[in-house]
Amino acid sequence: MADTDIFKYSTNERLGKMDVDVITLTPDTATEECEAGDVIFQADELANIVSVNGGTCIVQSIGVLDDDDHGGAIDIVFMDTTGLLDAGDDGGTIDAADGAIPDAILGVVSISNYFDGIAWKYGHKENIGLVLKAASSTKSIYVAAVNRSGGALTWTAAGLRLKIGIVKD
Repeated sequence: MADTDIFKYSTNERLGKMDVDVITLTPDTATEECEAGDVIFQADELANIVSVNGGTCIVQSIGVLDDDDHGGAIDIVFMDTTGLLDAGDDGGTIDAADGAIPDAILGVVSISNYFDGIAWKYGHKENIGLVLKAASSTKSIYVAAVNRSGGALTWTAAGLRLKIGIVKD
């Protein structure tokens, strides 16, 4: 367990050290049909999401712009390495034999509420509070997504766009 010194910084110094940011990502989605439980995209890098190598951040919000107009429930999976949930690039089902690294998973956020636009949908989750810690040699976190809609959906190559609101320490 890490040693925590709560008196190391004054309140103003602690607040002054925090940096709020919004990271935007257009992941490389599988263009084949994804059944429920299939991987939509995997191991896309969120570069510099933390301030220093091995640093931490807090995910406060996630927005998903679905240009393919599905609005299906998806799980956003955060990992500290480029480990794959599915070894193929075909939107296959998660399989431990494919080399999934359970220890690399930092957290999962489910997106199931969508605002219905015209020919697009916007999913969102606020007040998440998920703490992420990068590996000791990097400032990056990796993200994947899994179809949890209950049916088969097909995304275009750039059909999803993520906006991840974070607080860096």
